[in-house]
Amino acid sequence: MPGGAMGEPARSAVVIISERTEAAEVLRRMAVLETHRDEPFPFWRGRLAGRDVWLVVCLMGKVNAAMTAQAAVERFRPAAILICGSAGGLHPDILPGDLVISTHAAQHDAGMNWGNRFVTLGVQFRHNGRIGLRRRFPADPSLLAAAQEAARALPHDGHGRPPQVHAGLIVTGDQAVFSRQRRQAILETWQALAVDMESAAVAQVAAAHSIPWLAVRGISDLADEDAGLDAGLLAGSLDDEGLGAWLSLQGRRLRYILRHPDTPWRVSRLMQGTRLAAARATALAEAILSHWRG
Repeated sequence: MPGGAMGEPARSAVVIISERTEAAEVLRRMAVLETHRDEPFPFWRGRLAGRDVWLVVCLMGKVNAAMTAQAAVERFRPAAILICGSAGGLHPDILPGDLVISTHAAQHDAGMNWGNRFVTLGVQFRHNGRIGLRRRFPADPSLLAAAQEAARALPHDGHGRPPQVHAGLIVTGDQAVFSRQRRQAILETWQALAVDMESAAVAQVAAAHSIPWLAVRGISDLADEDAGLDAGLLAGSLDDEGLGAWLSLQGRRLRYILRHPDTPWRVSRLMQGTRLAAARATALAEAILSHWRG
């Protein structure tokens, strides 16, 4: 095991990110001491904001995030877990480029279909020897206070309008939301600020181990159809392999772009928004680690 994993309890922090491209923003700020690419998940050990940090890439989705968080807890025994990266904005006051820090996290797709209704019951959770349902997991108060303190002193990066920093509920689901209808439904049910695919899953693992956690998300888009490409054209080829399947997919892509000539521009805008969101979330995460006294 690398240093800090099995010796004295480490006071390091784990930073979990779902995308390698977004992890690059953290690596630019980290003094990297170790790189491990041959693991079930790639990770880097280094220094960030004067603290030992493990950066872990989990891949998108709740299962990937929970698996990675559990493995990170067992291997690194961190003092805190930060979930970092981009997210879609839900609340009308939030714009691309803004930042959201979690007061709570919840799984918006966990519940029961009853007739024509979906009831958000939350997830089963064991606490103090009892098993019950929990809809929301609260972020650590000391990390949240450090985030609010750090946000007040966060310098503008010079890209576009200065970001507004919001604190509130972040919801998570195994769905990439690019739908005004779905966005509105989630907003009406949860009054959440942002939607992602990992935060609540990591929060549940952290809560199970009584480890302080916080999600820091940059807003890359408004979770609507303007964000980019209709991924439905990929569905027919996801389980296929070989040259024929690849050529079929490229043909569908080309036909889609010919019918929607603004697609390359919209995809480029989404990618730029994602990079800016990840960079701003990383800058705030670094400042949080600097201000946190845990």
